[in-house]
Amino acid sequence: MQAPRPTILAVTSTLALASACYTGTFAEPEPGTAESTSSSGSPAASTTSTNPVTTASTSSTPGETSETTAEVTTSPADEGSTTAGPDMGGQPEVCPATAFCEPFEGYAETGLADGQTFGPWRASLSDAGATMDLDGTHTTSGERALHVRLEQGPDSGGRLFSTDELPFLADSPTHVYGRMMMYIAENGTSVHWTFFGVQGPAEPSSPLAGNYASYIMSSLPSDGTNTYSFVDGLSGGPAYQDCWAQGDTPMPTGQWSCVSFEMDSLARRLRMYVDGDPTPIVSVDDTGQGCVSPVAGDSLWYGPEIDQLFAGAWSFHPMEAPLEVWIDDLVVDTAPVACP
Repeated sequence: MQAPRPTILAVTSTLALASACYTGTFAEPEPGTAESTSSSGSPAASTTSTNPVTTASTSSTPGETSETTAEVTTSPADEGSTTAGPDMGGQPEVCPATAFCEPFEGYAETGLADGQTFGPWRASLSDAGATMDLDGTHTTSGERALHVRLEQGPDSGGRLFSTDELPFLADSPTHVYGRMMMYIAENGTSVHWTFFGVQGPAEPSSPLAGNYASYIMSSLPSDGTNTYSFVDGLSGGPAYQDCWAQGDTPMPTGQWSCVSFEMDSLARRLRMYVDGDPTPIVSVDDTGQGCVSPVAGDSLWYGPEIDQLFAGAWSFHPMEAPLEVWIDDLVVDTAPVACP
């Protein structure tokens, strides 16, 4: 790691992200467990977002205002890649005809409890320190968005994990694209917190093929400010592989950002973009910037045959200040996805 990021270097000897970072539980994910639910059904395009309610909800009071996407000017850093980003297209629809689109509309739920299921989702919520709901305080389309708040103090989080209702995951793709709208009201830091990920058995070329692998989008702090990053996880070796790649772009407070991505397990290629700028703000080609000891820092990022995705906010380390995040208009596909 470079000197400007002392916060990352300082924690590598004690960083205990381990497998819990990738499952919403505090146990290492194993194929067949609740956190590694694989998809079923025939591959087909779907824009599922209004599935029937399967459980009762807890009560909550949604906000009363709705916002439109703010214009954001950014100066993303080129992470060393000379490869052009995907064609982001013109002005796409909020929910285009893609493999999966979730605007968080049409559900009866407001407050969300741990283990609650609705539509294609199962909620995972820590015992304390976090709340998760669908509310309208900040939205980019419709009346509601996914809202997670983490309080200052012990590790906590809230996530939605996909169940078996996503047909495009039936064939366990290894190359996906996507984007989400994200609004951060309170921008507290921890060692790191995550906001989106894909997981599944490690792809066949991995020396640990069949063990669980994850590609995660997260925050890592730099001088007390959250910056965008990728995290890689791979189980099954003598030590859990837990690696990172950090960008220089701060995560903004009080405005909407469109965060888009490409994840390619076979090529071990990851890209993250903000607000449609074709220059990646974080890039990975084979390896990242380091790994938690004793795993070698230049370990290859073997990725998953994807059978599950998740979204929300989760920190497996104490929050130094509160974090409050809204996620809206999540899109995932096997072809490039544009920001609206």
